[in-house]
Amino acid sequence: MNERETEYGKAAVLDRGIDVLLAIKNTKVATSAEIQAQALPNLSKRAVQRYLKSLVVMGLVYTVGNNNSEYRYYLSGKAKQLFGMVA
Repeated sequence: MNERETEYGKAAVLDRGIDVLLAIKNTKVATSAEIQAQALPNLSKRAVQRYLKSLVVMGLVYTVGNNNSEYRYYLSGKAKQLFGMVA
């Protein structure tokens, strides 16, 4: 892989992350299935879950739920600041 491909790969990851954040922002109940349908339709459910987990670790998203129900995803105060929303 050359340097240009590496840079594009990083940009693609950032672009997908922004798409996920926008999907969460614009969806009343943002589940992984809903986010996949809106922002990442070409990725597997597992890949979508990895993106979401990364955003949680980065502090941009938080979850509500447990192993018995599907998790719901919400923007954190940090992510709301990125969009100019009141935290």
